[in-house]
Amino acid sequence: MTRSTLTRRAAQVGTAAAAVLLLLVATAGTASAHARLVTTDPAVSSVLLVAPAEVVLHFDDVVTVDGGSLRVFGPDGARVDDGVVHHPGGDSHAVAVGLPRYLGTGSYVVAWRVISDDGHPVHGAYVFSIGSDRGAVRAAVVAGALATESGSPGVGAVAGVLRWAALAGLLALVGLAVVVAALWPDGAPTSRVRRILWASWCVLLVASLAGIAVEGVYAALLPLGDLLRPSLVEEVLRTRFGRAEVARLAVVVAFVPVLVGLRDRPGRDRPGRPGRDRRWLLPSVLVLGLGLLVTTGLAGHAVTGGAPLLGLSLDLVHLSAAAVWVGGLVLLAVVLVGRPAAVPRPEHPGALIRRVSTWLLAAAVAVVVSGTGQALRQVGSRYALFHTTYGRTLLVKLALVLGLLCLGALSRRLVHGSWGLRPIRRAGSPPPGPGTGDMGDSGGPGTGPADGPVRRHRLRRSVVVELALVLAVLGVTALLVNDVPAKQAAGLPFTASVTTAGVQVNTIVDPARAGIGNEVHVYVLSGLGTPEAVLGLEAVLRLPGGHVGTVQVPLHLSGPGHYYATDVAFPVAGTWALTFTVRTASGPTGSATVALPVR
Repeated sequence: MTRSTLTRRAAQVGTAAAAVLLLLVATAGTASAHARLVTTDPAVSSVLLVAPAEVVLHFDDVVTVDGGSLRVFGPDGARVDDGVVHHPGGDSHAVAVGLPRYLGTGSYVVAWRVISDDGHPVHGAYVFSIGSDRGAVRAAVVAGALATESGSPGVGAVAGVLRWAALAGLLALVGLAVVVAALWPDGAPTSRVRRILWASWCVLLVASLAGIAVEGVYAALLPLGDLLRPSLVEEVLRTRFGRAEVARLAVVVAFVPVLVGLRDRPGRDRPGRPGRDRRWLLPSVLVLGLGLLVTTGLAGHAVTGGAPLLGLSLDLVHLSAAAVWVGGLVLLAVVLVGRPAAVPRPEHPGALIRRVSTWLLAAAVAVVVSGTGQALRQVGSRYALFHTTYGRTLLVKLALVLGLLCLGALSRRLVHGSWGLRPIRRAGSPPPGPGTGDMGDSGGPGTGPADGPVRRHRLRRSVVVELALVLAVLGVTALLVNDVPAKQAAGLPFTASVTTAGVQVNTIVDPARAGIGNEVHVYVLSGLGTPEAVLGLEAVLRLPGGHVGTVQVPLHLSGPGHYYATDVAFPVAGTWALTFTVRTASGPTGSATVALPVR
């Protein structure tokens, strides 16, 4: 069996494996985004007469746990749980930890950190009391600190770089392989094309392998020193993210025969050497490329929320079009950048560049349409777009994509402008007729001898800038992958902290929606972070520029420094001004205002 036959058979096996992966994707069920805490036992802020035997948390999605996923701290700050964190009754949506038989009176803090099925860490904390809520306000301060703790900045930076590298390698590998196989098969064996393809393959392989290890320490809020801890890698592999990464690695390995096949030139029958059949190559590239691209959606937000199959389909179209866009730009750079002798020129360079330009236009349209559809799924409202981290990051990405579209329009005008593109004349061929010209040649209607090279230089510069903008877009996309989708983040309670009259005023408004049923909790703390008793606290709501009058928030004293109000009504949605007025015994009256967005 010849080497070309072995390569073809191996690619066929890989193609079949990718097809099976796509079939499994088509039958995938619904998945949530980052897991959300649904219920707790004991309940949040509850006061129990009898100490519970364990603490149980229920989530709306599958979660992975380890020994530090659930901790309980007593009134003195010491950890009181038994450290055995488990899924009660085998329920993968719940986590539990046991407590000692006898617990003293006071307030306890429960801190939890789990890994969502999409591989993202989720954590928080709350307070419950036994016998008396004495010390509840101080415990709430501790819970707030635990709920907002973050891991090593270095780990987060490394994780972000790996996501960016994996995405860049993925799009460059799939896009360039597809564009070359479809539009310029003779250029595939050139050294520059082969180097870019293999470099992209290596970047994708290394970033995917390293991403699994880094995800473990990132989710566990641990330093990079624990990178190779086997238990963390096992936890990641049990998540949807881990399974998708393993599937991606399998398809990456299956892509090797395709890269080997691209290295061979299309066969032409020669004496004693029949030409090689490469009809299998483009279908293999397409199927394996789709298999690689679909793993990104399986590991991210594409299959979250309602209609997961629609989300995954939109994501696949979006990534496929982006891959063609990136691959087309890379191919143009291969042809245009560098010394002309460095890359064998296509037989018809002008025609090739026009075809690539047409593909880029179609890819840009598909990227915009599919991206708009996915944004509507993940954002859902104007409020979520402008008032969440995901939404604001998406706006940055949209601005960069708009710049790409403008540059693409400029490049297309250079390609299809008044000067024509003609095939390079072979030796002995008749001279061109009137009205023709080539990118690097003189001639053409209304062009001078230097017009072709000048426009070629402009096109080359435009393509290089487009590639730089693509890398920036991929960097922003890597940030989006780790953000809570805007629609989900918009449903979280509003929190704010201000300082006035020498005290700190922390407020929580849940769910901050128009209508009745909103709860407001206000905590007044001293400079040391301890509850501070004040002579009086008032809260007033106003809607600047609106026709709604002032709304007084009926605050009730719950304990030292803790005020609350239930069934607060917001007549209309908008950005309200929430003003606090504090009267203290040791200083003058002070006031402070926070902007409260109401959905």
